[in-house]
Amino acid sequence: MKVLLSGHKGFIGTQIFNWLKTSDHEFTGFDKDEKIPGDRFDIILNFGARTLIRKSREFPYEYFLDNLDLTLKLLEKARKEDSAIVFPTSGSVMEATNPYSLSKRQGEEWVKLYNKMYGVRYYILKLYNIYGETSTKGAVYLFSKAAIKGEPAIIFGDGSHKRDYTHVSDLVRYISLILSNNVDPGIYEVGTGIGTSVLELISMIEKECKTTLAKVRRDFIVQEADDLHSKLPIMPNMIQLPEGIKRVVEMLRRS
Repeated sequence: MKVLLSGHKGFIGTQIFNWLKTSDHEFTGFDKDEKIPGDRFDIILNFGARTLIRKSREFPYEYFLDNLDLTLKLLEKARKEDSAIVFPTSGSVMEATNPYSLSKRQGEEWVKLYNKMYGVRYYILKLYNIYGETSTKGAVYLFSKAAIKGEPAIIFGDGSHKRDYTHVSDLVRYISLILSNNVDPGIYEVGTGIGTSVLELISMIEKECKTTLAKVRRDFIVQEADDLHSKLPIMPNMIQLPEGIKRVVEMLRRS
């Protein structure tokens, strides 16, 4: 299969790009500062996006350009060249409360519209807290870094809110299934199916790092409600959170 990957230098994009190098697929990667390749591709993986909610409030126009505008350009390419498209989004963008979530929500609507009007085949992937050794954001990274450096853990609310945490390598495995034509087009949730609270996550990191984190509590930030869709089957041998934490901590200690 001939694959186009946007955002191939980002955290998730790099992992997909490295896997593609080991696959039998023909592939091309490009980043936000590069021109979209003119060749025809069988499928487009749209992982080129800005993802920091805080930054989106500071730079709303840039988030529009790098997220929604790019999505429209890739949808046009898919329409003209009869390509499928993979569009990753957050698992919680029901109500847009910032420019990032708005760009993702509108991106989903554009993808579905192109399917309805032009028959563009799509895979919308609802992602939940993707983490990994090379990530420099997110709860697993931030709490692991705090534990190693002896810094406090900032907790919003009472720490009881549960989230699913998915290692980036397992997301790559799902992408490989899509590229092998083993998944029908549609909207899917990608996760382990296991909820972990912030306090439970911190406890796992404290156990791995053999330390106790000082905890600073802040007012709870309202989260968007989860929108339930079809779940991709839970893969066997997915990386469990304690093992994922161990990998992240080991990487941080080496850096």
